[in-house]
Amino acid sequence: MAQPGKATVFFDIDGTLGWTDPNKRDALPEWERGLSPTPSPRVAAAIRSLVARGNHAFLCSGRSPVGIHPDLASLPFSGIIALAGAYVTMGDKVLRDRPLSADVLAHIDRVLAAGGYGALIESAHGAVELRGGALGRRSGTPDTMDEAIGQLPDGCAYKLVIRSSAADELVADPQLGSQLVASRLEMQNSEVGLACNTKKAGIKAVLSHLGDDVGVTYGFGDSENDLTLFSEVDVSVAMGNAIPEVKRLADYVTDSVSEDGVASGLEHLQLV
Repeated sequence: MAQPGKATVFFDIDGTLGWTDPNKRDALPEWERGLSPTPSPRVAAAIRSLVARGNHAFLCSGRSPVGIHPDLASLPFSGIIALAGAYVTMGDKVLRDRPLSADVLAHIDRVLAAGGYGALIESAHGAVELRGGALGRRSGTPDTMDEAIGQLPDGCAYKLVIRSSAADELVADPQLGSQLVASRLEMQNSEVGLACNTKKAGIKAVLSHLGDDVGVTYGFGDSENDLTLFSEVDVSVAMGNAIPEVKRLADYVTDSVSEDGVASGLEHLQLV
C-alpha cells in the first residue's frame, strides 16, 4: 500500500526545469556548452522544499547522466531516469540498463551513411559525434559507427540525436523501424532509441523499486517524449511552453519555463 500523503514527482529537464537558447550556447564556457540548463533559484528552492516534506523527486530526461549540469545534479533528487528511460539509477544502484545492440547500430549506420547523415551518439558515461554530429558540422569526428562506439567510455550506445529527416527514414525502414522510437526535439533534430526505452519504462522501474514508498505520482513535461511519462503518472502537468499535444493530454497546465512553471505547478498542487 502506498504511503498516504506522500508524492513521487518526475521532472523533465529541457523546457521544464530550465532552458538554454540553442543559438546562445556558443557564448557559454566550453565546459558548459553540452550540459543541461539549470533551474532558476525559485525552481531550485521548490525542489528542495518538495523533498524536505518527505517526497521523492526524480529527473526524467532524454539526457545522459553526464550531460546534467552540476548545479542541477546537486539538488536532492532520489534518482535519474536518463537517456529517455534506457538507463535508470537510484544512488549507486542501476535499475534499468538497455543499450542498442551491435546489430541494430550497424543497420542504423548503413541507413545514415546512405543518406549522408551524421549523429550524436549518447551513452551513460559520455557522448561522441559521428560524421560531424547531428548537424554534420564538426570536423575530426569518426566516420564509422564502430570507430565512434570505440571512443565511448563504456562502449555502449543508448540513444542517437539526428536530423528529423534521418529519424523518419529509420522508423520507416522495413527491417529496423519496428524496433525503434523517435521523438522530435528542437532545431529540426530528433532522438532515436529502442522502442522499449521510454520514460514510461523508466518510471515503471523506479516505482517497482520503491514499492510501498511511492504515494501519488506526478509528472512535469513539455515535449513529445513526455507523453509516455504522462501515461504512467497519476497527475500530469504540462508546461506553458509545451507542445499542443502535451497540453491537451495534461491534467493541469502550469506557467512556462521562463515563468518558473515547475515552482508554480508544485505550489498549485500543494506539494511545497
